Amino acid sequence: MQILYASEVGSDEIDHLGHVNVRFYMERAQAGNRKLLETIGLAPAALAGARAVQNDTYTRYHREQFQGSTLQVKGGVLKAAPEGLTTYMEVVNDAKGQVAATFILNTVLIDPPTRAGRPIPGAALAAADGWRVELPEHGRPRTIDLGPPRLDLTYEALAERIGEDHGDPMSRRMEQVVDAEDCDEHGFQSDGIDMMFGGGRGRRFDREAMAKAMREGQWGPMTFSSDDGRRFGWASMETRHVRLSQPRAGDRLLTIGGEIGLGAKIRHSRRWAFNAATGALVSLNDNVNIALDLDARRSIEIPPEFRVRLERRHTPEFA
Repeated sequence: MQILYASEVGSDEIDHLGHVNVRFYMERAQAGNRKLLETIGLAPAALAGARAVQNDTYTRYHREQFQGSTLQVKGGVLKAAPEGLTTYMEVVNDAKGQVAATFILNTVLIDPPTRAGRPIPGAALAAADGWRVELPEHGRPRTIDLGPPRLDLTYEALAERIGEDHGDPMSRRMEQVVDAEDCDEHGFQSDGIDMMFGGGRGRRFDREAMAKAMREGQWGPMTFSSDDGRRFGWASMETRHVRLSQPRAGDRLLTIGGEIGLGAKIRHSRRWAFNAATGALVSLNDNVNIALDLDARRSIEIPPEFRVRLERRHTPEFA
């Protein structure tokens, strides 16, 4: 695989867990993916009015990284067809011989005014053949199924089974109305909006504002103290984000989350977003997290007082 992008980890990329925040692995992978798309002829200026968008993103995290390291992005093409392009990216620390994170990204072309799909041009498909790679074993999913998501679920069925909001961010019920200022010129929600919480929390990524908040101790992943006095947090192991349709200005979105898997040290959370008017599933987000002792820098069993809360909304039947 060829190197597509490289950059040094800055202090503004380190979160409260003491390592590079997951957002910045994704930022690098997307930079590498953009470079690959440009190389095979899918640069924005060459798309004749179409736009390339990611509609399915899988991430697997391998080794935490720290300030001062230089990280490279290497990648290639797993599958190329008129209906979409599947690429593989890995963020690596060559100096230490470490794979930091791996990505499987699905990119499609759409017609911006209608969001209807457009075929990838034949010349780009031919150029993609020169970038073919095999998915390495370390890039394959461990827990998350990359098959088509279930479309037979309703918000009402999930809400009845999961029960009350337990205060955990991944279980939080939220209702958001898509704001026109977060939409493109055609009235569709911008592609860069994070849908995990319905687009209503940190809707636009402002790196400078985020760095300022981190310096002031006002931003970062949640940390906890167990009853036996250990500081721990949830460290991300795998994620998948699937966007099934694009909301429009004024749409009311309902989001809800549950645990579709629960192990001794690991939780597999899923959040669903629905269009309140149509009942259609808009997107889903999977997160596999491990309980991490922040002082010992090692995984631990989920503390009992936290586990009991997770068990209340453990819903493997909705996987």
